[in-house]
Amino acid sequence: MISGLGYYSLFQVSRKPAVMYMRVGNHQGGFDMTPHDFNDAQLNLDISPSTGDEATWRIIQGWLKECVETHTSCNGRGTTGYLPSRLVELNDTAAEPTFRVVEKHQIHPQSQYLTLSHCWGTEPAKERPTLTRSTMEMLSKEQLCSTLPKTLRDALKVAGRLGIRYIWIDSLCIFQDSVEDWRAESSSMQDVYGNAFMSIGALGASDDDGGLLSDRDPDKVKPTIFNFGVDGPESTRPYRFSLEKGWAWRLSFDCDPLPKRSWVVQERLLPRRVLQFGSKQVFWECHDGARCETHPRGVDCFELPRNGKTQEKQKEETAKPNHAWKDLIGASYRFDCKDEKSQLFVDWYSILHLYSNCNLTVPSDKLVALSGIAQDMKRRLTVLGCQDTKYLAGVWSQRLPQALVWNVRKAGRRVEVYRAPSWSWAAIDGNINIHDWTLSRVDDMEVLASVISAQTKPAKPDNETGEVTSGMVTLDGILLVANLGPYVKTELHSFYQTTRDVAEFCHPKDGTLVARIQGRGNTDKDNSIKSGVMFDTMEDISTQVVCLPLTKSISTFNGVTTWHVAGLAVMQVEDGNYRRVGHFSMEATREKDIQSVFEMASHGHVDII
Repeated sequence: MISGLGYYSLFQVSRKPAVMYMRVGNHQGGFDMTPHDFNDAQLNLDISPSTGDEATWRIIQGWLKECVETHTSCNGRGTTGYLPSRLVELNDTAAEPTFRVVEKHQIHPQSQYLTLSHCWGTEPAKERPTLTRSTMEMLSKEQLCSTLPKTLRDALKVAGRLGIRYIWIDSLCIFQDSVEDWRAESSSMQDVYGNAFMSIGALGASDDDGGLLSDRDPDKVKPTIFNFGVDGPESTRPYRFSLEKGWAWRLSFDCDPLPKRSWVVQERLLPRRVLQFGSKQVFWECHDGARCETHPRGVDCFELPRNGKTQEKQKEETAKPNHAWKDLIGASYRFDCKDEKSQLFVDWYSILHLYSNCNLTVPSDKLVALSGIAQDMKRRLTVLGCQDTKYLAGVWSQRLPQALVWNVRKAGRRVEVYRAPSWSWAAIDGNINIHDWTLSRVDDMEVLASVISAQTKPAKPDNETGEVTSGMVTLDGILLVANLGPYVKTELHSFYQTTRDVAEFCHPKDGTLVARIQGRGNTDKDNSIKSGVMFDTMEDISTQVVCLPLTKSISTFNGVTTWHVAGLAVMQVEDGNYRRVGHFSMEATREKDIQSVFEMASHGHVDII
């Protein structure tokens, strides 16, 4: 009878401690419960039936008022008087609201404007209103807002409620039939988004017909409160799951389509404030913090203690580091650094981690969709005295060669059309792990290779942060040929199917044996080395590669000190050049074992394209 429901779960509750144990199929888990305080201002139970009604709007107005009036870190940004080349102008004074596309010279220079982040959808551009050479004349005259897709109509409604006449929408402000205009406008995204009064995100819409404003069931959004008798059924009090505070919002944010779009990363980072309309609730991001309807004072309000203190208490006691960009909802943890320059690079790597997990409709946009952040980064580095730093297809020359130490979680994909040199993370589609963002916190890291030269050729000479047509880095360092063992399915290798253990190292010139490696399960007392190669893609997998160590660091865990070496796995291609195929690693509990291998290895230059 119960199976007719299609879905069900069985659970039992432990009274002390208060834990609900749930089983679904073959999986089971426990969820801590905590007494609920109805006076807790960190949790909002008053969720309305729509993200577009007055109750939701009052919350939005409260966030905006606080940000405009009190957030110095948000209001000190932007350039006074900046305007994009074109904007959409709203006229909502008539019975039926209208819009038109206007040029920069038609707008008062002190006018405020919004920007819109949205998913276009799979429908061909010609099937929806877009700016082209042939539609410019029509769109420059007033058109009914009702002729626009729902997402664009809703965006204009939000603009009207905010009292702002202008909004930047990519499909209506960039000529969609002009490569030249697209390149020019895409290279100015730092200014377009960075100078907006606020950005609006269609978080829950998979296409332009999805809209910003949506109806919802409040009970499926707000935290669930239930009466539970810890001391027995005769004595009950209100309880909820502990994770309802500081975590449950992820169930609505992470499942919405917009955060998975690569372009949206910089569209969220660059504006001073962002208002996201999700399918379940509304989210807010600014430099002071992130909020949502269920957590109106901040999404990071965990009750679970860390080092004996809640996260809220730790935030009170710790001064905020000088982060260049806002901390995005759902992004990975950002390490705090003492100096501003190190913080910039650590934050950059945190952005890359988020960005590499997003999707692009056009693969060649990999570097372009991040160019606004790259331009902002270069400007900040220049202010800090790094005038000679170069941006090389997603890699900063200031951090070479350490920035070349990255790997792909699971197997990545290479695109058919050239997009970046093989040593750049931008050459791969996949979940990229940049080692430099954690190694930058290790004081005793040693660099094992030197950079002779590094360069890329931009597709457009005056746009260093855009598309590139070629690139090469020349490194001088230790060279080893690694003969790799077969794939062995272990707990580690079942996840990293591109990983192969090194069986032996040989000299690259004459092939003589340098060291025999027993693999990651090595118990040879005379050789503590474990080594492996994690290939970037399944197609890159080979039985032999050339290894180029780049960094060496030390860690101590449970009283055991381990030396770690990381670097590149490359293969020779045409004209004597090399191509990166993966990430090389070596570790040992005795430093002399690593030194012994290095002393018997070759030393020389490698040109990697």
